[in-house]
Amino acid sequence: MGRTAGFAAAAALVAAVPLVSAPAQAASPAKITWKRCADDHSAQCGTLTVPIDRARPKLGGIKLAVARAKATDPQHRLGTIFVNPGGPGGSGIDFVLDRAGLSREVRKHYDIVGFDPRGVGGSHPVKCGKLGKAPALYPQNEAEFRKLKSYQGALYKACRKNTGPMYDHMGATDFARDMDAVRAAIGEQRITYYGVSYGTWLGQRYAELFPGRLKAMVVDGTMDHTVVGASRFTSDESRGLEAAYAQFARWCPTSKYCAIRGKNPWKVLDSLMKRAAAGTLHDIDSSKIRLTPAGIAQIVRTTMYDPIAWNELSEEFRELSRQKARKVKGARTAVSPDGRFAGIMCSDWTFPVRSYKDLAGMWSANRKAAPHLGTSPLGYEAVVACLGRPGGADRQRPSRIPASVPVVVLGGIGDPATVYPWAQGVNRQVTGSSLVTYQGAGHGSYGLSPCVRKSADAYLLAGTRPAAGAHCPPVLPDYSSQSARRPAPEPLRF
Repeated sequence: MGRTAGFAAAAALVAAVPLVSAPAQAASPAKITWKRCADDHSAQCGTLTVPIDRARPKLGGIKLAVARAKATDPQHRLGTIFVNPGGPGGSGIDFVLDRAGLSREVRKHYDIVGFDPRGVGGSHPVKCGKLGKAPALYPQNEAEFRKLKSYQGALYKACRKNTGPMYDHMGATDFARDMDAVRAAIGEQRITYYGVSYGTWLGQRYAELFPGRLKAMVVDGTMDHTVVGASRFTSDESRGLEAAYAQFARWCPTSKYCAIRGKNPWKVLDSLMKRAAAGTLHDIDSSKIRLTPAGIAQIVRTTMYDPIAWNELSEEFRELSRQKARKVKGARTAVSPDGRFAGIMCSDWTFPVRSYKDLAGMWSANRKAAPHLGTSPLGYEAVVACLGRPGGADRQRPSRIPASVPVVVLGGIGDPATVYPWAQGVNRQVTGSSLVTYQGAGHGSYGLSPCVRKSADAYLLAGTRPAAGAHCPPVLPDYSSQSARRPAPEPLRF
């Protein structure tokens, strides 16, 4: 999930549609039978059967994998907080076992509950099969664009066949209804929600459908579902990635841990981009694989999710800069299959790209938004994922969250994935919501900034709203201990 660009793929349409159990027909909510989680005996795991399509019960049901970590101070318990890590396609189970990165005080007072969304992990995972040779991820003409679109369309058909009818029911609306079924099953009348990245959109959809069930909601690294069109979406992404790199460029001259200290980071980037475009750079791990401008942008992207990886970026740039200039004939990067990502993302977002001309126009808009990095690989991945598929069931539109839902939005000006203008957009749309601005870089801010964490915790624990215009200063990477020098974990996409 994260470092390699990719989607397409899957075909040899071989496996039969998996059997699914029929949804329980009961007057009262189903219950979850809890047992100790295999990977963490201090947490509880279980399953809950939910309908594939509540409007068509004959389609049967699936089992959701659910996890719960109980409050460590049950005598002062405040309730249950549902969590989701984003992805889309991240495991809610793993997030619970990691306690969602929440502070010790929040863990003392809240049960933490999460589940693998349908199609993910233990919740009827997506199966697609295999396709033939993958086409170029970045087509250079109309013929290559048609191959890419056809390949993605074949992936969609393969995933539908091998996963079963659930594959067309993996969007945020399905997630929200599943979450409310879990809420009912654990006997909570009202819940709190904390979502990160794509999990912020999932939470927003729950707030639209079940506003009376929410006591409070914190969205961290926020998706804005009003962003319409491939050019707008990818330009926002590209601009956000360049804003994150700008913070790295300011840090580098000040730190002994920057391997290109003494050089202008922007000029280093521009030089590498120029060489990549000329075909005279190769991958760090293989001299036979050509490194493209998109490959350079991908290296930047994967080291911007947490500033602790900035020294890694500087070392990679130093190594690339030392390469002898020679032509590299390696093929352009091809798509790799990710039917799970596409199944969720493309249920909720529609990016009409009909031709290579549309794609080229999108790239041109991206270069204006980010003249040094060009197109964000992440934004491009999302658009390519949806080629050859029907439009999303819940297309982009203004928020429908009523003012009665208390929402706190966390947004970072250097977030390379869920960009700061999206946090501002959600804050404007949701009447009465509060915005905390993190002035640093990184994806999501609760885990990166003690200041942001303090503000969010005050809201979760005492109901104290952040002040208007609340902001927190950037936190620079600390390499003073050996443990801090380990590379940042591989990120999810959104």
